[in-house]
Amino acid sequence: MNEAKQAATLLDREIVQVVGCTEPASCAYAFRAIARHWPGPLDLKTLRARLWLSHDVHRNASTAVVPFLHRRGVRAAAAAGLATDAAGFNVFPCMNLAKARTLLRRRGWLKIIRRRQRGIWVRAELVAGGHRGKALITERHDRITRLVVDGREIRMKYPPAVVPPGLDEIVRLARRRAPALEAVAEDFLLKQALGQPRLPVEKRVARLVRERMCGYRHAIMTITGSGNHGIFLGLPLRELYRERGRATLPAIVLALLVQLRMSHERSRISDDCGLALKAAPALAAGLAYARGADAPALRRVIRAVTRDLRSLECRGARASCGGKAEKALRVVRKHVEALA
Repeated sequence: MNEAKQAATLLDREIVQVVGCTEPASCAYAFRAIARHWPGPLDLKTLRARLWLSHDVHRNASTAVVPFLHRRGVRAAAAAGLATDAAGFNVFPCMNLAKARTLLRRRGWLKIIRRRQRGIWVRAELVAGGHRGKALITERHDRITRLVVDGREIRMKYPPAVVPPGLDEIVRLARRRAPALEAVAEDFLLKQALGQPRLPVEKRVARLVRERMCGYRHAIMTITGSGNHGIFLGLPLRELYRERGRATLPAIVLALLVQLRMSHERSRISDDCGLALKAAPALAAGLAYARGADAPALRRVIRAVTRDLRSLECRGARASCGGKAEKALRVVRKHVEALA
């Protein structure tokens, strides 16, 4: 596989359409993975469950609102996972609301245990009708690294991990105009939710991020496990695409690949605001490249944006994330427009 096709494959794996915040979705997905391999129907009246979460996952899953249920927190996410028929990670749209609400009316069925562990780490355990199952999610929001039901280990197949290219290689890939890469980038762009079209792009991004944290049902194209990053990159780049057409695809490819690189270098989830340390530098790089910036200039704008937004912290998946997104966009605009 040549470099461009490998980069396209990597990018395609990292773009997933999801309704709702991805940390609650991981909690739900862990239970759904167990339920899919359960020996028979789950008895919602008697089942018992435990859920261990890393510090970072717990922070976001406990503050985000679960779509459709309109309930905040880990308990609602777990109930959704046990009441869904989803085949993949996009668990919430396929939820049986009546079943989820029945489970939420019960008391004491779920024990939530917060771990000191950092990053993406979710362990679910389910006991019902004499059967027992457990699932472990690590590394990515949708990556089940261990799944056991009644002592039988179920092997999950995933492609091998690939290190994203560095900035110099990303610039070369963007210049090549590889059809495979540009097709993935264009698909991401055209499928991304656009929010309120009459609002300025900064306000649209802020509003869409805020609504997503509050449980709205928008289907969002996520990247590197984050829907907020997908919105933050997708809406401004879509404006660029609308103005200049497919000639902007190299800049869009570059921004998305820089996002992958930033996520690889700085972790997928932490106490730092991911918009500030990953999505904002990536967007700035893409917009700067569209203005003709070379690799040294891209490095300067990435450093400048990162420096100006370093103080932004992650305090959970809250409505206030919309305000952070708007602030980060203003910083990106300032540094891109300052380029000679």
